[in-house]
Amino acid sequence: MEETIQRIDRESEKALASLAGCKIQTLLSESADVAAGQSLIEVMSVSIQLAKKRFLVIESDWGDTPKEWLDYHCLSARIAGAPRGIRYNPKPPKNGAHYANDHLSLRLGAEASVAAVEVLEAHAAGERESVTYDAGILITRTDGLKVAVIRADSILGALLIVHAPSEIKQATADLKVRLRYGA
Repeated sequence: MEETIQRIDRESEKALASLAGCKIQTLLSESADVAAGQSLIEVMSVSIQLAKKRFLVIESDWGDTPKEWLDYHCLSARIAGAPRGIRYNPKPPKNGAHYANDHLSLRLGAEASVAAVEVLEAHAAGERESVTYDAGILITRTDGLKVAVIRADSILGALLIVHAPSEIKQATADLKVRLRYGA
């Protein structure tokens, strides 16, 4: 059986490792899609502010194996000076806002430190091929709040933000922890 393995690169590993210990309060995205009756949020990227001009940007691309077309995702994380696709002003005018009102802002409640970041792995097998790939991350804060950013079942390379505890358990049930940063 031929096996395809798709992992985050070293720069992504370093970016995700830097999230551990940071205080976070909000997940940002330039756009979002939410189905009626659902709390899963489909996005093309997630930006998390770490400092005034420092953001962790998580994205995904999509691929498939050459023979049986098994789908997999190519997750990446980078440190950037601004959120992806969102107008951001680190020095707004008096009574002005840092962000333009043209984006998704998922507030996580009061600011709290990230206790752990886990890279989650998925596996799929066909008759002649298999694929193992990094499918998302699970963030756990010191206050116990958890939020997952995982691949969406879509050829767009989209991501899902999963924030309800029961949905996190369901959405990550077939995923294994491959890397862990923090406590």
